Parts: sequence; structure tokens; C-alpha cells
Amino acid sequence: MASKDQIAVPHTVVLAEELRADEILAGIRAGRSWITESVAVELFFTVSAGNQSAGIGERLEASDEPAVARVDVRGVSAGTVSFHTEQGVAHRASLTCSGSDAVEWPISAADSAFIRIEVRHPEGHMAALSNPILLT
Repeated sequence: MASKDQIAVPHTVVLAEELRADEILAGIRAGRSWITESVAVELFFTVSAGNQSAGIGERLEASDEPAVARVDVRGVSAGTVSFHTEQGVAHRASLTCSGSDAVEWPISAADSAFIRIEVRHPEGHMAALSNPILLT
């Protein structure tokens, strides 16, 4: 039961091959998960380089190839999406009021070992937080 001071009912989303306990646990162990304030928020995050692509919890062997990090956010009107590396916030973009946005950011494996995403509402409350995509 939520308290009166609670701002959300958090969810952990696990990317699994099937809806079975062993597959869900494998997804969690592999880091293929993200957290959200509610079931209404959706997050799709990939990094692509050449003909390769990786998603949340995966590794992209990009070498020195230029890469593009892309996040699609649904269910959050306005606010911001930020791309985080080991140096902290590396890129930030505003979300529109439509509740469905896509943001891209160019990166290379030489610049960062990982990228993760944070989505925040205009007042700063967290809407979603991803596990990282590793770059090698």
C-alpha cells in the first residue's frame, strides 16, 4: 500500500526471452532491466555502430567506430532525458509535451565505457532509470 508521501509505485522492467522465472532471473543477472515510476512509462534504449546494435544490459563492440545512442520515451510529458557515462551527465535533452519522444546522441567507445539513461519530470522527480549499455 502506498503512503501519502509516496510519489510513485515503482516497477522493475526485465527484458526476458519468455515470461518464465528462469528467463526473468537470467535477464536480471545480465542487467537487462530498468526501473520506472509506473507501468505507464516505457523506455527503449539502444546504441548502434555500423551494422551492430546493443540494448540495455548488453555490450556493443564498437571499437573506434562512431556510434549513436537512441532512447525512445513514452508516458512522460515534458521533462528531460539524460545520457550518463562514467564522467556523469554527458548529454541532456528536453522532452516534449506529447508524451512520446525519441532522442539521439552520437558517441564512440573511445569516449566512454558505458551509457545509461535517466528520465525526469520537469520538477526533477525520476520517471525512469536504465541499466547501462557497455561499449568496447
